[in-house]
Amino acid sequence: MLCQPWKGDELLQGAKSLNERIKRSCIGAYILAACIGCGAGDHVVRKVAPGVSYHRIHVLDGPWWIHVIEVDLQSAGNEGIELRTSSASSERGGVERTSALAKNALAGVNGDFFFTKEKSHTAGLLVRDGILIQPPQRRSALIFSRSGRPIIGAFKAKFGVVLADGSALPISGFNRAPDENEFTLYNVHARTQYDSIRAALGFQLQSIAGQSILNDTVSARVLQLRRQAWPLVIETGQWLIAAGSRAVKAHFISPGDTLQLFGRLPPAQRPIFEALGGGPRILRDGSISIEYERERLSRAFAEDRHPRTAVGYTQNQSVLFLVVVDGRQPGYSVGMTLEELAHFMRTQLGNFSLSKENAYQGLNLDGGGSSTMVVEGEVVNSPSDQTGERPVANALVIAGVQ
Repeated sequence: MLCQPWKGDELLQGAKSLNERIKRSCIGAYILAACIGCGAGDHVVRKVAPGVSYHRIHVLDGPWWIHVIEVDLQSAGNEGIELRTSSASSERGGVERTSALAKNALAGVNGDFFFTKEKSHTAGLLVRDGILIQPPQRRSALIFSRSGRPIIGAFKAKFGVVLADGSALPISGFNRAPDENEFTLYNVHARTQYDSIRAALGFQLQSIAGQSILNDTVSARVLQLRRQAWPLVIETGQWLIAAGSRAVKAHFISPGDTLQLFGRLPPAQRPIFEALGGGPRILRDGSISIEYERERLSRAFAEDRHPRTAVGYTQNQSVLFLVVVDGRQPGYSVGMTLEELAHFMRTQLGNFSLSKENAYQGLNLDGGGSSTMVVEGEVVNSPSDQTGERPVANALVIAGVQ
């Protein structure tokens, strides 16, 4: 959804009274528990690919239209099918429709919240092909390791570089100018934001071995030193470390030096392949846990009914669910509160899923007019904007072998 920092367009719908929200949440949970499976309308299942299926579920008593992509990660992985992130081109202002972002994928849903100042960009963590695009912020995110196992958590970025003499420099920022006492790191994705760099000192690095520094270490050689201001030219496999005026005095670096560049995203420990932010977390270790306050979202955002997009996975991390609930369409589908969404994913998904399992961990993604699901190139849900499918910053897609 189009948003100011940490706000969604759901907030523009107006807050209902607390009593109304509590009453509706309780009624919605009761309807879900009592009617899904016995008062449901249609449930249609379509096989998309090995290990990948699409479910269309109609619940009369909402009414709700619910769309679910179910992925058996092992079966799909055996066929080279992966969960990937897809980002909008900066040449298109940083936003594209989910159907465009999932054009070459088997299926996909819209992703994280995003900002719309000048060129749009994602609000939270974003990693593609092991390369960091946006560091984590205040909210939860979904990450995938190289093994293909998902993890939902609140991650913190820590970067550093070990110099040729063995001393270590902490890196305080990513793809931004350093303060006078800081070192900051730029990678190839900085080219979408900057044409030039201003810093007391910059040293450009070329990878010797490896490209991903997320929960890993890369050996790199210093190509050149730059001072004050210079055009930003960074290729794939290169980085730039920029130093503030006071930070630069304490260290000496020369062209040709070999450095060790590293990044950490605790609590994750393994190298990270893909990652996408969202918020708030709605399922934690098998319990409904609507963490909107911790993630600095409003009560109205959580307790009003809206179109929703979410991701979840089973206790053994073997089955992934992508969920979209249509909303803001009276008589067709009214949307869900986060409590209703979490309740459906935790207690009712197993009634429909081929795995017969419910979600054990769950994360809300961008919703409202952004909520879109695409299956084999077709938008299968009913986006709520009057203009149709909304352009977004990124998507979570199920990618097959090209």
